[in-house]
Amino acid sequence: MPRRFLLNINFVFIATLAGNTIGFGVAILLARALGPEGRGVAALYQAAVALGFAFLNLGISGASFYFVARRDLNGRQAMEAGLTVSLVAGFVAVLGVLVTALVFEERLEGKDIPYGLAILSVPAFIQLRLTTALLRAEGRFGAMNAVDLLLPLSMLACLVGVEVVSGLTVRSAVWAWSLAFLPPVALAYALLGPRYWPRSLAPRSLLVKAVRFGGQSQVTTLIQLLNYRLDVFLILVLVNTTGVGLYTVATSQTEGIWIIADSVAIVLLTNITAGDAANAARMTPIVCRSTLLVSAVVALVAALIAGIWIPAVFGSAYRDSVMPYVWLLPGTVAFSGSKILAAYVFSRGRPIINAWIALATLVVSVPATVVLTRLFGVSGAAAGTSLGYCLNLALTAAAYRVLSGEPAMAALLPQKSDAALYAGGLRSLLRRLRNRGAAQVPVGF
Repeated sequence: MPRRFLLNINFVFIATLAGNTIGFGVAILLARALGPEGRGVAALYQAAVALGFAFLNLGISGASFYFVARRDLNGRQAMEAGLTVSLVAGFVAVLGVLVTALVFEERLEGKDIPYGLAILSVPAFIQLRLTTALLRAEGRFGAMNAVDLLLPLSMLACLVGVEVVSGLTVRSAVWAWSLAFLPPVALAYALLGPRYWPRSLAPRSLLVKAVRFGGQSQVTTLIQLLNYRLDVFLILVLVNTTGVGLYTVATSQTEGIWIIADSVAIVLLTNITAGDAANAARMTPIVCRSTLLVSAVVALVAALIAGIWIPAVFGSAYRDSVMPYVWLLPGTVAFSGSKILAAYVFSRGRPIINAWIALATLVVSVPATVVLTRLFGVSGAAAGTSLGYCLNLALTAAAYRVLSGEPAMAALLPQKSDAALYAGGLRSLLRRLRNRGAAQVPVGF
């Protein structure tokens, strides 16, 4: 694999790891300040915003990345399409808030959730994903990392500031979380520069082109988000808000393992979308099986120490998060491979295949999660979710085999040739470290 490709993966991984570490601090702060029930209520607002984003973004970030990476659109055209979609999303969010106020006000009474902030959060979320997609399409991973890193920093700063000044409540936590989207969006605009800034709304022909392709990606994202987050609402209905809080801690920590796959997929997708089919077929299998191997090792270690660190970090009230955490790990590893293979499918201009796979996963995992949650509570929900992730990997591997003509097992299982690759990479790393150390020794020492 090209050295620059590996360098970019390491660069994105380090930045993502730093962002997730900060996000870990945010999770701890919210969990301790709000308690399981309050954390569950705040998590429901966050999930609602995420669903609003999934329904209303029309896949504009994915379409912008694809067309700009392949030089079918320029940056300003993509930004104008994104601005148009963001304004439409804001208008729909206003309608959603009004409906909530009229229909659900009594049920939300006493929860003290400023749900009207969704009018700000949803369009800001769309703009954030659009701008980072454009930075990635141009291979500007350093700028993209800066924007992505600023988001958790902004959230932590807002939440800590509120905690110091007045103490965190569900209401103030939602305010801080919502306003934290604005600084990274402003930074992204500054990094893209005036040549990207929209001058008007997108013409109809451009918007149709972007939405027609992006809609396929949006369907995938929407269904996948339901796979990610519908379990939270099922737990709310079948258990209680405390169960949501316990489950949220478990999922937020297992999903941290995905920083490996996400970092790899971000760089791989840019590489194989801009390249030819032969390059994509050559790189995807080794990248996928290596990602699965590393993720599996990390998950095994995490499972062994979960009973110690989760209560120690989040408090004894979250001891019941340990078993859901362990049940989520197998699926978390499986979905790491899905992320890599789904990137290959997208790069071939076939995002609708990912949508069908996500739908099949949802159809199977939701009934399984309902049954298991009724039988085993929060741990059952975790097992159902994990089962769905494993099914997703199996279906995505089948799609990869059909599109590439290569055997799926070559992308899933380690090969003998990998040992030489890993050994060569280790020798190269040690050689660079030795050369760097020698360069730092003073002359005449």
